[in-house]
Amino acid sequence: MTSSDNNTAAIVQQTATPLPRFRRSSQAPRCLLQERDLALLEDLWRYRALTTSQLEQLRVSDPNPDLRFVSRLTLTRRLKLLFHGKYVRRLARPSITGMQEPVYLLDSEGAKSLSLKHGEVTVRAPSQMPKLAALEHILSINQFRVSLTATCAANPLEILGWQTSDEAKFRVAARKVTLIPDAGFTVKTANLKLFYFLEVDLGSEPSRILTEKCRSYYAFWQSGEFAQKYFCTPNVGFRVLFVAPTEKRAATILKSIQKLDAGQNMFWVTGQEDITPERILEPIWSNTKQENHKARLTGN
Repeated sequence: MTSSDNNTAAIVQQTATPLPRFRRSSQAPRCLLQERDLALLEDLWRYRALTTSQLEQLRVSDPNPDLRFVSRLTLTRRLKLLFHGKYVRRLARPSITGMQEPVYLLDSEGAKSLSLKHGEVTVRAPSQMPKLAALEHILSINQFRVSLTATCAANPLEILGWQTSDEAKFRVAARKVTLIPDAGFTVKTANLKLFYFLEVDLGSEPSRILTEKCRSYYAFWQSGEFAQKYFCTPNVGFRVLFVAPTEKRAATILKSIQKLDAGQNMFWVTGQEDITPERILEPIWSNTKQENHKARLTGN
């Protein structure tokens, strides 16, 4: 344990009574920001909302050892102090099976601290916080990004760019539709640049809508609009990754893809439970051309 970790423990112990989890206390000790704290704040600024586990995955995989935490306990203690110091917000996540991990967002003091380094950083008002269903969707998208970021740090891979849904959306002129992926990103391997769009499925779209969405993705490539938007040659393709909440839903998505006349191999499907740093590069992806095996994210 480092001296700063000892200081964190000592500060927490100075509090006469346990601090509340989701209500700020006027008796909370002052939090003196460390470099690791600023890294946490930048994570929240970049991702918008993260659970304790997701923050832990990002910090433990940081190439700079000074920005890591020696244990989950040390991390949770720092998050507690940052919450009571108004650097981060902490939201409860109730469910039918009990309380899930809390979720953290950047708060006013955290934005002020980051503004000193990055220029003006703002946070949303409490009234603009996402509702629980939207928050869970954000966390699912971030779980993919966190897992990919963590595993790329340990492998000869690089994320060249990550686009949010607003940045990745596009118009398909031939079909007169606009698609809004959950994300778009590019991965660089030793020899290739691979393009992807991400669809974290909520299980709410009918099968026919899924099929039409896939047709629009294929038309985006076939028309040359993808090549024009991403400044690549017309023969360069992309994959659309569907992350399904259940095995049953994954099967429904695959059946929707099977209705396509062309481009079925463009669409890959896996389950949410496989989106972890340990599994995301494993052969977890299915498509309609594979009957007895699954593919790797960076495979052919």
